[in-house]
Amino acid sequence: MAFLEFQRVSKIYPTGVKALDGVNLAIERGEFVFLWGPTGAGKTTLVRLVTREERPTKGEIWLEECRISHLEDRYLPFLRQNLGVVFQDLKLVSEWTVLENLLSPLEVLKVKRGKALKVAREMLHFLGLEKKRSHLVSWLSGGEKQKLSLGRALIHRPSLVLADEPTGNLDEHAAQEMVGLLYEFAMGEKATVIVATHDRTLIEVFPARVIVLEKGKVIQS
Repeated sequence: MAFLEFQRVSKIYPTGVKALDGVNLAIERGEFVFLWGPTGAGKTTLVRLVTREERPTKGEIWLEECRISHLEDRYLPFLRQNLGVVFQDLKLVSEWTVLENLLSPLEVLKVKRGKALKVAREMLHFLGLEKKRSHLVSWLSGGEKQKLSLGRALIHRPSLVLADEPTGNLDEHAAQEMVGLLYEFAMGEKATVIVATHDRTLIEVFPARVIVLEKGKVIQS
């Protein structure tokens, strides 16, 4: 069985919208994948099924041989500890500093303060935000906020990273820098990374597997 596998997965919302239609998909450990398609193709729904913010209407989803589509809610915190998610709305606390935003996921995981500070410093260096560590989030540029959101997703070294349109509000240079950081992390940590995007330029720049979604169906992989 693949690291992440969708088996005949469909998702129909109560409004009658069919977001996914019989998706079969296998992604191996360590793959860097672009999930490409226009708005409404089903990309966000697919990501939300993996994070278990949604359940499939039909079919099964397996992650590391665990059937996460049918996982009991009490086990969801354990599932999400191994995921890194870059959200469209960033999920940053604007009243906190850059360093405090990076430390908070480690505090939830009960990482000791000394080790957490060491890991956060390493992440600041990776992101190129060392000089902004004491800045409030509200002082940062849009690109810096995106980087910080990425850092929060990667700080605990997850085995699977999901990024849903992480470059939507960035110019071309900043978008490529953002995905470059994801690519570097994937190669260094042997992590599986899935980037949902409608930006064709990105898939032309980075050597990665491309899965094309259209109207809820995988039409190319």
